Amino acid sequence: MNASGEFLVSASSRTLFGLRTCDLGWNAALGLAEGLISLRGNRTTLAFLDERTVLRQVVDALYRDQLSRRLLLPGGSRIFSLLANALQAKPTPVRFSAGTFVPALLTFLEKGCRIGIAGEDIARIDALRSHFARHAPWHDIVTIARDDEIVQRCDLIVVDATNPAAERRMERRLSSVPAGLVVMAASGLSGLIEDRPTRVEAKVGSTPAKASFV
Repeated sequence: MNASGEFLVSASSRTLFGLRTCDLGWNAALGLAEGLISLRGNRTTLAFLDERTVLRQVVDALYRDQLSRRLLLPGGSRIFSLLANALQAKPTPVRFSAGTFVPALLTFLEKGCRIGIAGEDIARIDALRSHFARHAPWHDIVTIARDDEIVQRCDLIVVDATNPAAERRMERRLSSVPAGLVVMAASGLSGLIEDRPTRVEAKVGSTPAKASFV
């Protein structure tokens, strides 16, 4: 998290499993994300604290350090939420997930933004780009594959990574890419593109958009 992100969440945070987590409702969380995107020249990484991330940070000290520098939103299943509440003695007001937060954020952002969908699985990021282009067609949505050389900034980058190793590789790959906000979605967007019936949709463009590269 950058200094701007630290300032914005300092008054609305709580500690869950030893990690500082945003204690916000939906409107406040979406407004915070919009504000971070608008802070050009700064960069904040957002992730979701759920069963997967909690278990992983217990055995992976490097990952725990990474989480401590991210803007964390509480997530997980109902059982996870009950456990967090029992340990903290304070109810978690809202649980977030990549599959609900990312579409909501794209809808919340009324002004068109340049949004990158990054990942190593080209078929997945192409499918996600198509999904989000239909969901919020006023944004410029591009894919960012692992080997693309990106020369234009993105307002928002959503990282699709189906395993921890892929997430770490993509985070290193994107470390120098200009962006206002990076959302680490892990595999949380799978439900948006898997096991869906095929539908005939109006094409947003003649070919899928790609990130600018040389």
